[in-house]
Amino acid sequence: MTTPSLISKIGNTPLIYLKKASEISGCKIFGKAEFLNPGESVKDRAALYILNDAIKNGKLKKGGTIVEGTAGNTGIGIALIAKELGIKTVIVIPETQSKEKKDTLRQLGAELIEVPAVPYDNPNNYVKYAKKVADDIGGYWGNQFDNTINQQAHIETTAEEIWTQTNGEVDGFVCASGTGGTISGVSIGLKKHNKNIKIAVSDPHGSALYSHFKTGKLVMNGSSITEGIGTSRITKNY
Repeated sequence: MTTPSLISKIGNTPLIYLKKASEISGCKIFGKAEFLNPGESVKDRAALYILNDAIKNGKLKKGGTIVEGTAGNTGIGIALIAKELGIKTVIVIPETQSKEKKDTLRQLGAELIEVPAVPYDNPNNYVKYAKKVADDIGGYWGNQFDNTINQQAHIETTAEEIWTQTNGEVDGFVCASGTGGTISGVSIGLKKHNKNIKIAVSDPHGSALYSHFKTGKLVMNGSSITEGIGTSRITKNY
C-alpha cells in the first residue's frame, strides 16, 4: 500500500476501546489514537490548518519561512508538513523541553532557537520571541495560541470524526489543554450535534485553567513538570 504524501495521513485516527478504564468506571471509554498521525500527536491537525490557511491567504508560499513558538509537538507537525510543501521552518522553543523533541525538530530540517523558560509577560517568552523573529526575518508567524484556525481544525476534523465513529452516541469528551484549540474545537463541533455533551479539561498542577473555570481568576499553584499542556492565560482559542 502506498500513499501520495504524509499530509494525506493526518487525521482519521481510530478510537481505541480502553477496557480497564471502562470496567472501573462502568462507562464505555475510548481513546482517540492521535499518536498515529505522522508527527505522532493531535497537533498535526492544527499545523496543517495553520499552513494551509497562510498559503490560501497569500501570507506564505513555497520558499518562504514559517516561525512558531512551541513546546514541541506543534513544531514537529509544522516542520513535517512545511518540508513537504517546500517551506522553511524556524522553531522557538523553551530550553527546558526534552532533548528528544529538539532532536526530532532538527532531523525534520527545522532551525531551532532555544530561549529561557520564562512567563508569558516576559518579552523573551518563547511565544513573543517567535513573533519577533518572524518580524525580523520577514517570515510568517504561525501564532498557534491565538490563531483561531487552530480551533477550526478540530471543529471540522476531530469533532466530526468522534461523532461519526461513535454513531453519535457520545456523552462526554475530555482532554488536556494548552493553546485551547483541541478542547474548544472539539467542544464546539460536538455540541453542534448535541448540546448536552459534557466537556472536561484535564489540567495539570501548575496550570491556571482549573482556577479560572472554578473562580474566574487565573491562579497558578506551583510549577508543572508536564510538557506542552497547561497555561497561565486564556488564549483566543478558548
